[in-house]
Amino acid sequence: MANLRALRPSNASPGKELQMRIAYVRICIGVALGWAGALHAEVAPNIVAALDAYDAKDYAGCAKVMEALQRSSGDLPNNGEGLRAECLAAAGRTDEAMHYLEEEIPRGRISIDDLRNKDRPGLNRLRKMRQWPALLAKAERVNAQQQATLNLQLRQELLARMEKDQQVRYAAIAAGGKPADWATVTPVDRANTAWLKQVVAAQGWPGRRLVGEDGANAAWVLVQHADADPAFQAQVLALMETALATQDVAPDDVALLTDRVLLAQGKPQRYGTQFHRDADDRMALQPTEDEAGLDARRLRMGLPPMDQYKKMLQDIYHAPLR
Repeated sequence: MANLRALRPSNASPGKELQMRIAYVRICIGVALGWAGALHAEVAPNIVAALDAYDAKDYAGCAKVMEALQRSSGDLPNNGEGLRAECLAAAGRTDEAMHYLEEEIPRGRISIDDLRNKDRPGLNRLRKMRQWPALLAKAERVNAQQQATLNLQLRQELLARMEKDQQVRYAAIAAGGKPADWATVTPVDRANTAWLKQVVAAQGWPGRRLVGEDGANAAWVLVQHADADPAFQAQVLALMETALATQDVAPDDVALLTDRVLLAQGKPQRYGTQFHRDADDRMALQPTEDEAGLDARRLRMGLPPMDQYKKMLQDIYHAPLR
């Protein structure tokens, strides 16, 4: 996650939707690389701690957290690989940063726009290295190859539909977020769900390889808001779980949809991403399995710890938490 990976509130429950990508303030490090706070050694590795360290100019601490996060989860949040390389380079570990980029560029997870234009201390150091022109040329070739294999028409339609999804949700929240304020959201969700069902029936789940990182994110937003069709959400979850094995979808996307599906089935959620407003207009965590092990499960899926997640919810919704 501007894509902060967008504010994506649902009228039913605030989820990643916020986060994330606020939770990564998904962060869209692509927008990113411009970040806040202080790193504490006792904090488990998570993207928020890394961003806090970066913003505090603790580049070595940021690199340490990102290395630990990638070891623990295997797949980083959107553009997380770029953040890891930036932190390594800004910390003076330029050779390691170059080697890391060499390995990651073929995966298509490094933003070519960042490599070309982003003004950041680490990237600026790397651009002075003699190996940089060859690395940038390699990234350009990989980007061209990937663009040639993408379904660009489908990607553009997904992005346009996500933009509309976000517009009506921002408007509802700005109007106060009461039930009546969400009247314009429901028809948009229904239209998007009907269209996405046709896409999935024709060609399966549109993941990173088919529509790129941003297109796959947009598809996730649409299905996350298909609450009126829980059977479709469950169908997509099975497809995304399979795609996760080949890193064709983001793990935090799978976690968010998992919680939506479980709650719709009358079961406790697994990752603690879904809250609802209680009778006193406070935000309360919906039923969650094994709360003692919650942060460990969240870590495996690239989600921030619950205390940080709750703070982000409060910052966005300006509502007390129970």
